[in-house]
Amino acid sequence: MDGLQFEHRCAELLRYRGFHKVAVTKGSGDQGVDILAQKNGIKYGIQCKYYSYPVGNKAIQEAYAGADFYDCDVAMVMTNSTFTRQARELADKLGVELWEHCSPNGSSSVISRLMRIFNLFFLTIGLCMCASARLLNFPEETIRTYMNLLMLILASLSALLGWNHFLPCILSGMLYFGIFLWTILPLVLTSDSNWYGILMLLPAFITIGHALYARFRNQEPIP
Repeated sequence: MDGLQFEHRCAELLRYRGFHKVAVTKGSGDQGVDILAQKNGIKYGIQCKYYSYPVGNKAIQEAYAGADFYDCDVAMVMTNSTFTRQARELADKLGVELWEHCSPNGSSSVISRLMRIFNLFFLTIGLCMCASARLLNFPEETIRTYMNLLMLILASLSALLGWNHFLPCILSGMLYFGIFLWTILPLVLTSDSNWYGILMLLPAFITIGHALYARFRNQEPIP
């Protein structure tokens, strides 16, 4: 991983922590700010440091100056490493926020691709079945099926569009879990031949686990 890739990784982490309007600045002439982001009406100027050793004073000074250049309210430095004692003292004096131990590794790209395929498949199934003439006639006995399909469409769509955001992932996982409880679990409990239905729990656990891991893997609090 290089510095630019780490900047995009940090941008992803910020989105999970509730920041919005997250934008990576251009590579050259960024005035010491790699990412611009907002949260709770506060504009942040953020410098990212992908180091194998503790970050020193220079990064704090650059972030502070860069945040002022971009008219930001708060300067921040994010690193996969830690900060020197002098850097912490300077950051405390200047009001620069520090976020250390930012994991350079995102969720598995294999899992991400598999979940995209999975969600695309179920989104297609749900839309096709909802558009079928049988369901459009809407007889009484299909109301339950229709509601299940609507939940399936919303679950898959939320995961597809919000894989890099905390709340859509949680919503998707809860909907998948709801589909399991409402539709699959009764079949599993009443028939030995339906234990394969437990596999429907996988998207729920993977999606919720992905969201929680990405949100809480860093212990440094961000306001």
